[in-house]
Amino acid sequence: MSFEVRMKKRTKMIVLRIFSALMAVVMIWFINLDFIRPALMQDGAYLLFIGFIGIFLMFFVWSFYAQKRPRIKVDGQDITFYPMWRPSQKVTLSAITARNVKGDATGEKIDAAIGGALLSPPLADALEQRYTAALQNPNPKDMVYTYYSGDTKLISVSTKNMENVERFDRMVADRLEGKPLEQEMPAAEIQPAKKSKFPLALAGLIGVICVVAAIMLAPRKASQSPDLLAGTSWISGNDNSQWVFGTDKTFHWYQTEGETDDNYFAGTYEFHVGQDAINYLTTEFSDYGITERKIRQVLSSNSEYMLDNFVCFSCVNQSFMLRGKEQLSEDTISSYLGFFLQDGTYLDIANMTTGTYYGFTKE
Repeated sequence: MSFEVRMKKRTKMIVLRIFSALMAVVMIWFINLDFIRPALMQDGAYLLFIGFIGIFLMFFVWSFYAQKRPRIKVDGQDITFYPMWRPSQKVTLSAITARNVKGDATGEKIDAAIGGALLSPPLADALEQRYTAALQNPNPKDMVYTYYSGDTKLISVSTKNMENVERFDRMVADRLEGKPLEQEMPAAEIQPAKKSKFPLALAGLIGVICVVAAIMLAPRKASQSPDLLAGTSWISGNDNSQWVFGTDKTFHWYQTEGETDDNYFAGTYEFHVGQDAINYLTTEFSDYGITERKIRQVLSSNSEYMLDNFVCFSCVNQSFMLRGKEQLSEDTISSYLGFFLQDGTYLDIANMTTGTYYGFTKE
């Protein structure tokens, strides 16, 4: 098993090089103008400009260094860390004795919810535990992982700037928990890449043209999901709150039925069921590790939870009234996933933002 944790979004480095080089050239040209140079020399500002030129040139050189140098290199059990401003350090996987995670781990929690707890019977009990424990806050784009050998800090890496960070962290976490490590594909199963008959750029251009043409020529389809919520009303078994969904894609949530000036939400919603729900989750939450395979494992683990009653939906909260005052200055989104049960008369869901578990009975 060999891979590297290295900088992603290389476009930023290219932009940095162009900007740094351009600024250095402009400043060199500026300080050498016949009517500018004597004034700068007289005021002692010439050296200041030289210093700025040096800084821009340092940024230019550093952009190559940062992109070329990996942060972590994995070769089986052998790990090489490349701290940004320190010499590289080689350790074995077993020498990493601790890890620290900063940031919200909702991605791991959702992964556990979809691919972990739901896979173990009894599914009904695990469902509530999964929702209440796993789904807490929206997953941030920036997770920072720090690794230690005893009390010695080895390196810190961030998912914001680095690729393969989650893969390496999963390997370390599995090692610390005593789980079997990720295995590489056997050599016999690895198929050699076929050489293209066309130059790469030309092949890519043809591919882009085909995709664009297919999108433009494909007939426009309505949503693939039948809206099973439209025109329905539900009562929560948790707090007797009422949730009403209109046929015009609007919703209203009442803490007390009919009361709109206190504990009242209103807005619009988007609904997905079955395969469309899987497509939505694996697209919108792909960074969290949700895959179709894991969801189908969940669905196959209990006869009551099937593809046809697997649902997810998002509510755009446009109004929230509390004690007679509007609380929202802009729209907020709440996402839910779960199942329709008992022939569609019971809605078993979790709020993916707050982690709150709900059971709603159809009125």
